[in-house]
Amino acid sequence: MSLIRGGCLVTMNAKREVRVGDLRLKDGVIIEIGENLKTAAGEETIDARECFVIPGLVQVHVHLVQTLFRGLADDLELLDWLKQKIWPMENAHNAESVRASARLGLLEMQLSGTTAILDMGTVRLHEVVFEEADHSGMRYWGGNCLMDLKATSGPLYRERQDSLAYSRSLIKYWHLKTPRLQYAVSPRFGISCSDKILRDCAALQKEHDLIMHTHASENKHEVALIKKRSGLPNIQFLKKLGLLGKKSVIAHGIHLSNTEVTDMVKAQAGLAHCPSSNLKLASGIAKITTYLKKGMKIGLGSDGAPCNNVMDAFMEMRLAALLQKPLFGPTALPAREAFELATLGGARVLNAEDKIGSLEPGKRADIVIVKRDHPSAATVADPYSALVYSCSGRDVRDVFIDGKAVVRDGRHQIYDSAVITREANEEIRELINRLPRLAPIGKYKKPKTVRVT
Repeated sequence: MSLIRGGCLVTMNAKREVRVGDLRLKDGVIIEIGENLKTAAGEETIDARECFVIPGLVQVHVHLVQTLFRGLADDLELLDWLKQKIWPMENAHNAESVRASARLGLLEMQLSGTTAILDMGTVRLHEVVFEEADHSGMRYWGGNCLMDLKATSGPLYRERQDSLAYSRSLIKYWHLKTPRLQYAVSPRFGISCSDKILRDCAALQKEHDLIMHTHASENKHEVALIKKRSGLPNIQFLKKLGLLGKKSVIAHGIHLSNTEVTDMVKAQAGLAHCPSSNLKLASGIAKITTYLKKGMKIGLGSDGAPCNNVMDAFMEMRLAALLQKPLFGPTALPAREAFELATLGGARVLNAEDKIGSLEPGKRADIVIVKRDHPSAATVADPYSALVYSCSGRDVRDVFIDGKAVVRDGRHQIYDSAVITREANEEIRELINRLPRLAPIGKYKKPKTVRVT
């Protein structure tokens, strides 16, 4: 049992209360919020005075397997970025490099306050990602991506039935292995997926009541290719094949027609807004203000490290707020709304708002303590303004997931940062050396067990 005492609690509860007070945690749950709560026998007390205490940040679109590629795919638009850089590098992964990539991404996100993620892997080796998500303590949704159109999947093509069999094996072993781990069906995007496999994904999602996670309407060339193939805009194409529903998460959604927005709202599908990635790949600016007014569920994501190049949810909050203002005026997406996208909004996208996204009794104890002593934030009275416009991941002091301390005083409690970064540097050098001579993907073979640090 733990007592977080004296912090500025940014609760995100129904009344959006901000108050100075205490939080009591027991068995991974917030059990009490109040002022001057008495310390119970044997209870750890955590001093949060002069700090913000916030719900853990939720990122609803990331690619852990791409973390090693940071800085290796700059200054390209989406389809060239994928074909020339990302897909060949994903194809060059082995179990050790996937593990190093996942560890590095998990370390970075947890140190900067992210406690829950929706992740898309590559076509193989995703059990390694699940192993690291489990070890790190992250609240995790994710799965292998599916790509069965040979002409448009590059080296990541994998036969439809083989892909589905692999997905089913991951579901059987990893989905809800612990309450923190859930499988998400992850067809990469319409360009690389046949109609058959997309229908299969819809059936798999319904059979196991899973999150459906895909990219759509990120890039104008991608939209044009789907229109040429199907005669439909992206979202209507997904809707026709059964992929649009309450548990669907559409990454990006920049180039949506009014009809597509309406379809997403009616289906209660969620949008993963990734402002840094959308800017770096020159994909465009999503009209988030319009989407929110129409009732769309929206969360934030940093996407993959090579199209960002950081995985700090504070940066995504700040950019999300700033980008709407040139489009809709200075009052568009104020700081409180941007903060909601990174907390309760992300929880809604994942259909997990009953468990995470706010500080309330009965919810899981996913909690972040943020220092407010940096010169950029120390004099800002409004907590939302300070958190969105002034703070960054550098200000995160403590991170708790299910009440367990993952970060204390800025130090990760599970991973040794020096070891993780050293191993990541070794693995990226070896991966680059494999690029010219790696054979095409064949049947998946389970790798030898790799010791977890």
